[in-house]
Amino acid sequence: MGRFWFLLVGGLVLLVMLLSPWAVPLREFDGTGYLLNPLGAINPKGLSLPEGLAFNWLGVAFGFWVLLVLAAGGALFLPNAETRARVLYILGGLGLAIFAVEAILFYQAIHAANEAAVAAGARRPPLRRFALSLGVYAGFFYALGLLLLARMQLPGGLAFLVRFRGVVVPIVSLLLAVVLGAMVVAILRPGLGTQGVEGLGLRELIAGKLDLVTYTFQILFSPILNLTGIFTSLGFATPLIFTGLAVAFGFRAGMFNIGAPGQLTMGAIFAMLAGVYLPFPSWLLLPSAILAAALGGALWGGLVGWLKARFGANEVINTIMMNYIAASVLLFLIAANEYRFFGQTVRLPFKAEGFEGRSEEIQEGARIPLMIHILAPDSTFSWALPLAVLAGLGVYYGLRRLELGRRLLFALGALVLGFVVGGFLPGFPVTISSALASQLLNGSFLIAVMALLFYNFYLFRTSAGYELRATGLAPKAAEYAGVNLRQKMVLAMLISGALAGLAATHYVLGAGMDGTYRLKTAIPSSVGFDGIAVALMGQNTPLGIFLSATLFGVLLAGGVSLNAQLGISNQIIQVLQALIILFIAVGGLLPRYFTDPLRAAQVETEAKAEQEARQARSAPAAGD
Repeated sequence: MGRFWFLLVGGLVLLVMLLSPWAVPLREFDGTGYLLNPLGAINPKGLSLPEGLAFNWLGVAFGFWVLLVLAAGGALFLPNAETRARVLYILGGLGLAIFAVEAILFYQAIHAANEAAVAAGARRPPLRRFALSLGVYAGFFYALGLLLLARMQLPGGLAFLVRFRGVVVPIVSLLLAVVLGAMVVAILRPGLGTQGVEGLGLRELIAGKLDLVTYTFQILFSPILNLTGIFTSLGFATPLIFTGLAVAFGFRAGMFNIGAPGQLTMGAIFAMLAGVYLPFPSWLLLPSAILAAALGGALWGGLVGWLKARFGANEVINTIMMNYIAASVLLFLIAANEYRFFGQTVRLPFKAEGFEGRSEEIQEGARIPLMIHILAPDSTFSWALPLAVLAGLGVYYGLRRLELGRRLLFALGALVLGFVVGGFLPGFPVTISSALASQLLNGSFLIAVMALLFYNFYLFRTSAGYELRATGLAPKAAEYAGVNLRQKMVLAMLISGALAGLAATHYVLGAGMDGTYRLKTAIPSSVGFDGIAVALMGQNTPLGIFLSATLFGVLLAGGVSLNAQLGISNQIIQVLQALIILFIAVGGLLPRYFTDPLRAAQVETEAKAEQEARQARSAPAAGD
């Protein structure tokens, strides 16, 4: 039955290739494009290409894909599994080669046309907005599917997939969310270049819709293609890393912490109080303000943990209520200067002058510098950060014989020493564009990376972290083994709240909200709820949380461009986040052995037993 499903998928891939644009050599700012297709160009708006620009290879490439799909369908009916795998591997590699040739031919033709136009006296290249499109991408993903299918033909193929279920489930959920999001965009918006054009056939209308969907997601993921976009994406991702870690830490301990918005808010208040009013020298003020942010979040989370441990109060309800209280405390402090209590006027010193609800400016010594100033102060590349990272990693991995605590201590010392020494080494001048210089990615990103390392080492490399995870997985068994459950509940919420509170360093100490070093009532505490999506998609692992936060950061950065270019609301990002959570909740619609650890262990055990049986059968044959 699976073979016939595979044949159906191959037919759908060919149909998509036949109907969708393969490449767009010319596109207007409103999205209207000159669409290339093996059956002929689709150009409803009558755009013109430079003379001599031709793409005659499209029909030949489509013929190759037809032959490849037919060969793959036939290969699946071969009786020998190893032969099937070998043929599918060859076909998958051939498909990737065809995709590479298509990309090279397309971009070479574009660049040749632009160079010819400039040489002929044109003031600027005529083709500036061009890209491959859905038809070519369909072949690329089909080739990847063939490689995966080839691995599935070999012994232990299913166990191989199940072993990486922590990656498989998020990826499948993301793909399903993208498909449904694409359907939403296609239903709500007219095809690019088709609106107001009469007499279009069904082929043109379908191609316009498919081009709309493809271009929408190209814009959403476009920030990864340039340094400015990467900085913007990491700026959006930084607070998501903190809140994702906060939610994931609670999950690991069996606690559902959805109070990250309130903990972030209290962290912001504490960071503001320390950054504005502490009379410390500069070298002590910034660390104190960062610790104050963690302390504010820890107190707000720890209180919920204590209520849970002492009275059995539900942490979900309590964290929700604490969010509202934190928001009210923020408004009370900086929304107004004067309040009346029992007929008496009380004046608070926290709100700055003016109608806007904001605090006084953070002192210079408590400000976290922008990343561009850390990497290239005064437009000169600094070796401080690269050397610090290399020194820290080198010492950590070079002292593997030492116990973990000493390795971390020596690595931290090497990191600090590398940073200091690198600061004295002569750098080289770099050109920083105005767009890059205006990015609000700041040093709190480095704090987020350290928080990821702390999460990994504490939970997976220490006995206290093991006890915490045991408490989350089997509290009764952990208690029977001697774990103090009440203490672990309070500790888990303290650390979880501290991680959420550190997200405030990005907004208050690093000016990550609007470039001003102040606490404002408009601080986006809702990223605390987004941390739930980040933790779920990241499967509560440090690397997964970083990647999922970065993905959401890319989508948020791309959503701004999407709204500007196509007028599509960036609320589509929230739709995608909601769909991702939905599909992860149902395991990506995958079989249960991808979501149930017991079923997964059973699959891996059966695969191991089958491998041992094969080896046992082959041993006598080899002896004969």
